[in-house]
Amino acid sequence: MGQAISRASLFGRRAAPQALATEVAPGNRKASVTSRCLSARGVYCRTCEDPCEAGAIRFCPMPGGRSVPLIDPAVCTGCGACVAPCPAGAIALIALSEDQPSCA
Repeated sequence: MGQAISRASLFGRRAAPQALATEVAPGNRKASVTSRCLSARGVYCRTCEDPCEAGAIRFCPMPGGRSVPLIDPAVCTGCGACVAPCPAGAIALIALSEDQPSCA
């Protein structure tokens, strides 16, 4: 058959940084939403919510009728399933941190 094509190469986007994947064990990394997030900029987008099998991504209502994604570090497994589907590339895997915000 033919050569397999990754989702990242098909859509011309880079995959998650490989250096982090080898430096930090999967259980010791968590997803983090950056300022590039479309929802945080007022555009309706919940693309990252569905691929998260752990249910760690919640959209919290904010003033003005928009919702922003917050990742619960206690639930996030660091699997990275939410990274590739993000159309803005706004989700990154980072080393475990205790100070990430969560929905109340």
